Amino acid sequence: MYKTFRLRRAVFLFLAAFTTFLLFAVPEQCARTLQEGLSLCGGSLLLSLFPFLIVSSLFVRSGAGRMLGVLLQPVAGWIGVRSSGAGGVLLVGLLGGFAPAASAAAESVRTGELSPEQAAALLPACVLSGPSFVILTVGQQMLRSRALGLRLFAAQLGAGYLTAALLNRLGRRAHPVPVSGTPAAAADPPGLDRIVAEAAVTYLKLCGFVLYFRLLAAGCGMLLPGAWQVVPAMLLEVCTGCDYASRTGLAASSLCCAALSVQGMSVLLQVRTICPREISLKPLLVGRLLHLPLSLGLFYLGLPEQAVETFSTMSGQVVPLHRVPPDCAVLVFLVICALACRLCPGNGEILPRKQPPEKT
Repeated sequence: MYKTFRLRRAVFLFLAAFTTFLLFAVPEQCARTLQEGLSLCGGSLLLSLFPFLIVSSLFVRSGAGRMLGVLLQPVAGWIGVRSSGAGGVLLVGLLGGFAPAASAAAESVRTGELSPEQAAALLPACVLSGPSFVILTVGQQMLRSRALGLRLFAAQLGAGYLTAALLNRLGRRAHPVPVSGTPAAAADPPGLDRIVAEAAVTYLKLCGFVLYFRLLAAGCGMLLPGAWQVVPAMLLEVCTGCDYASRTGLAASSLCCAALSVQGMSVLLQVRTICPREISLKPLLVGRLLHLPLSLGLFYLGLPEQAVETFSTMSGQVVPLHRVPPDCAVLVFLVICALACRLCPGNGEILPRKQPPEKT
């Protein structure tokens, strides 16, 4: 405990010194970076995050999560979370991305639809960038291809589901004890004014993370050669990582896929801010290690021959790579899923903890 405390203080001291150095050494670059971050928060992020923060709260509080979540309930059961609220959390993550999904998971724990263990098991499947950001911002604006954005989002989504299923099966309890009864009764839903106000405060917090880590990424990039600037950007902030990756040329789409898989420290801290402490982030952190190779593999399997980066400027001795057709890619993905389930026996079901009997 004491070593952890000392390490945290050392990290805080380093960040304070490095931020101060940047502000005095390159003030123009810092101002330009923060202005770009504000434009991002007032543009694509505003559309893809803020409305869905309100939607996720309304979705859970109105009870629609159970009704519409039926569409993804089989996926939640395959992952290993058999609860009426699991499909709704996956649906919010599918439509809105990591922040609304984390908000929906936290709301489901507060209302008793999910246990903290079940919510933690769902996070590796739904902590991903939303479709509007991946398809429109990364695909259409950065990579100049909406179809490429669709393949990036599909690879992130498939790798997330597969990662969550593998983690739940590998880390399942040896003798899970069923819990009888129904979830705790939900309190009266708050008013619309409170829901909107909480969403606004949450969005401002998320924008603060984006601005600060974008500043750190730009500062680290100035200290590294041009080819290595993308590495700290990918590890710190997903938007900056995709922006830097899209300018690298030949490997742009692959690096964007890696940046979307890693998500960056900014996203992980945002999820920690939204979710209560009782929801562990350990499955999410471990899942990042599995998600990266899975997402890259699915992305390459889904690329048709026409989408391979151009080799026109290379030597004639270079042999262009070819991708398998989409039907073969889907078949390979299903075989991988089947083998993973066969190698990890058991249903991997995540059950809530058994509550101690009340004292009379």
